[in-house]
Parts: sequence; structure tokens; C-alpha cells
Amino acid sequence: MKIAFRFTARSDKGGRRSKNDDSGYGGRYLAVVADGMGGHVGGDVASATTVLNLTPLDHPDFDGTASIYLADEIQSANAIINELAANDARLAGMGTTCTALLVDGDHIELAHIGDSRAYRLRPADHEHGFEQITTDHTFVQRLLSEGRITPEEAETHPHRNVIMRVLGDVDASPELELKTLDAQLGERWVLASDGLEAVVSNAEIEQVMRSTGDLDVIADTLIDMTLERGAPDNVTVVALQVIDRSVLPVDEPVGESSVPAAPSALASAAGASALPWTPAALSPEGDSLPERHLRRFRRARDLTGSLLHGSKLSEQHPVEAARTSAEILRGELGLRPHQLVGSASAATMTGKIPAVTNRTLEQRATLAQRTIGAQESLPEELQVLVSEDEPAITPRRWPVRLFSFVLIAVLLIGGIWGALKWIETRYYVAESNGYVAIYNGVSQQLGPVRLSHVVDESDIQLSSLSEHNRTQVRNTITASSLEDAQQIVARLRTHANSNISNPTPASHSPGSVTIAPTEPSASISPGTITEIPGIVVPSEFAPSAEPNASAGGEVRG
Repeated sequence: MKIAFRFTARSDKGGRRSKNDDSGYGGRYLAVVADGMGGHVGGDVASATTVLNLTPLDHPDFDGTASIYLADEIQSANAIINELAANDARLAGMGTTCTALLVDGDHIELAHIGDSRAYRLRPADHEHGFEQITTDHTFVQRLLSEGRITPEEAETHPHRNVIMRVLGDVDASPELELKTLDAQLGERWVLASDGLEAVVSNAEIEQVMRSTGDLDVIADTLIDMTLERGAPDNVTVVALQVIDRSVLPVDEPVGESSVPAAPSALASAAGASALPWTPAALSPEGDSLPERHLRRFRRARDLTGSLLHGSKLSEQHPVEAARTSAEILRGELGLRPHQLVGSASAATMTGKIPAVTNRTLEQRATLAQRTIGAQESLPEELQVLVSEDEPAITPRRWPVRLFSFVLIAVLLIGGIWGALKWIETRYYVAESNGYVAIYNGVSQQLGPVRLSHVVDESDIQLSSLSEHNRTQVRNTITASSLEDAQQIVARLRTHANSNISNPTPASHSPGSVTIAPTEPSASISPGTITEIPGIVVPSEFAPSAEPNASAGGEVRG
């Protein structure tokens, strides 16, 4: 048996907030609640971005892969939020919670981050059927889980609203709570932002969920209870019930919120929020706007550089382009039954959050094609965005691209030339064909290319050096210049001559004299004893050497 949702959604800015930073979505196969944060500017952008990025998942054809898509698209929403914040300093620090349910066959996939909540009531178990499925990712919840505070202390803790994990944080891949849940027909769910649990207890939420099977009554009652108690925060509720998918009509009509609004209503939709770089009130015609607003619109709607691939949208007046983007979103959402509430609804109804509507268009089109697999089923505007044929590059983009290519080529060639010039200044001493030689370059290879060559091969045989000097030459001796390398070779020559003049004495018996038959006798000056190659002088005839006499030098008697 495959399942689907009955659904309803409500949202209110509450009694103390000037705008609604919450977003909510209810559909046949997907439900999402996102609670944005970030002060006056960014909360609504973050929550609307998240919800709008997930709504293309509202379809039944996953066959076991829903958990992968759900996690991927939440991570994608996180990347979009970070990108928007990086491109406008006024959005820095914005973030959002996200609690989402996605149907996959007869199971429900849950993804959660933050302190919004998902409650489930199962009718089969009357006593224990109610349960909070999600865990609050808050500082107080961590203290509670570690047993450092009691549940009673947690309710009044001064830091109970400090969230440890959200989307839009510096983490490029935030840790999500993911669960695969068995579903029972008739079970009810409530997804809610923390504006509900701030003033309504879990026991009261359970009582309302048990009191009726009318989802509209459940949602309205919970919102009303919050408002009656002061509603210190925005509050959003999405109520659901699991049903058999086979009972859905083949040609199910879309809900009221799925019908695109008339163009004349774009500027006055209730609950719309405007960013600082967006005019607070747009005229239907979109004219008479200061140039500074137009520049801000252009910057906000084209953060990715080539957002709409040179389509007709990119040639429109910036205000009209923002409206057109919102119309495309409404048209794509209108293909399925759903309810969209909060700042996400304001973004699609008015286009007053162009950074959201424009940035998510291409992502939604690509996801829709990838998950549904039928480009022809998409609206014409979205088909343009996922067309297999790359659009023609407008002539005015050629100079920019050509300049970029030339700049990269110049930097690459300059880097290679600089490296080669530096290599030309390097010298070292090493072995060449059994002799000591001076090399120019570095003792490395780049593939088959050796980065050095011999500039002077000396007449010093490596075998004439001591074991220590031979090892140094084989391992290369670095020189600071050609002159330094020549001095190193000169010192090695001195050591080599010293080794020839002072070979290691051969073993002999006391009183013996060994004479090399091939060497002529050397004359000995009066008063001196000279060490002759091939002759071992008995020790009793050799006087002690001076303390600082060099090897191979004279020893005076």
C-alpha cells in the first residue's frame, strides 16, 4: 500500500514581531516548516529559500530514493543561503531551521535541523500514540540529554532559545537528523515552528490533535491558542493525516493557494516582506523607481551571473523580471495541490524577495527534470532553463569571456616563465659519469624533462673522495651561485689530493718496511722524514707530528 497526505497549513507573524520569518508548505507527499532568523533582514529570505527549494520534491515517484533527495536538497538550500549572504553583507548571519516529511511508498522520510518540531499521533495506541519525533538542536536540550538539568528547569532556562545547529551556518554540510519511519493509515502529524511550543505545552498539543480529525480545526486551534497567549514569536503549523494514495482522484484539483494571483494584486498581497534593497511598495507598472533601486534589483536577481541563460526574462525591466520570476514559481507550484504560507508565500505572490525567487528558479527546474524525468511536463519557462541545447551567448558577453581567457593565459604563461627564470639561478654539485660536476638548475624532473644540466665537469673522480664526501656529492650539494659551486669543487679537489697523499696504512709487522715495486724512491731532505706512498716507516723512526700539522704536510724533527 502506498500513502499520501491530507494537509493544511497556517502561519502568523504573532503579537510582537513586525514581519513573518517563518515559512510552511503542505502537499500530498511533502510537508515543510522553516523558522528563519537573522534580524530585520535575513530570516524571511532564509526560510523562504529553504521551503521553495524543497517543493519540487512533492511528487510520488521516488521508489526508495526519497531520503537521498530530501537530504541533498536541504544541503542545496544551505548552499544557496550561504551564497546569498556572501553577496550581500546585510544578509550576513541569516539562517533557518528546517523540519520536513517526504513520502516514499509506504514510508515517511524525516529530515530535521534546528528547534522546529514534528509531533505524531497514532490512533492505534491511545495511551502512548502521541510522540515528539524530532530532537531540538538547542543548548538546553543538550544539557537536558546529559542530565545536567531537569525538564522543569529546561522550560524556564534563560538560554532555552540558543540553537546549536541551523541551515546557513558556516558549516558547508550541516549535520541533519534523518529518520525513515513506518506509516499507519489515519495517523496525524503536526509540524510547527518554536513559536507554538513557546506558549503551548506538548500535552495541550496532544489534546488538540486527539480532539478532532478536521485538520483545519487542529491548525486554527493551535494558532489561536498561541495568539491568545501573546504570541511572542512567529508561529507556523502544518497539520497532516496519512491516507491511502489509491483514494486520491485521478484529476485532483489544486487548492486555492495554488492558483496564481492576478497581476494587479502583486503589489498588495498580505504579509509581504521587503529587503532593504527592495522598494517597500511596487507600483503595478514597475516604473518611477529611483535608479539606485534598479541597480540593487539587478544585483539581487543575477547573483549567479547568467541566471536565466539570456532568456527573455533577463531583458525585462528589473522590477518586472522579479515579478515574472514569481509568476513562474506560482505557475510551477500550481501544477500540484498544496498550501504555501509565511514568507515563502510572500516571495511567490509578490516577487518582493527577488533574491529568493530568481536564485531558486534554475535549481527547481533542474531538480524537477531529474526527479520527474519528463521535461515536457514542466512549464515552458522552466523547460528553457533545462534545455539540453546551450543558449547562444549574447555578443556583449564575448568581450568579458575573451578577456577572462586572455587573463588566465597570461597569468599561466607568466607563472611558467617566472619559474623557469628562478630555476636558471640555481646551482648544485653532484656526480656526473663518475666525476664531480657543477649543475645549473634544480635536481628534479617534471615527467621526462630534467630541470638541470651540467655546466662544468671536473677531473675529480668520485672514487678519490672519502666516504663522507662521496655521500654528500651523490645526494647533491646546493650552491648559492656558480662561484659558490666552483669553491665547493675546489675544496673537494683539496680533499681528494689529501686522500691520495695519505692513503690508509696497510697492515705490517713491527720493524718491517714495505716498498711499492712500481714507485721510485723519493729523496728525503736532511732533518725531515717524508711519508712516501707505498712505504711504511717503522713507528720507532717516526717522530711525533706537530699538533696542528695538516695531513700530508711536513713533520719537523
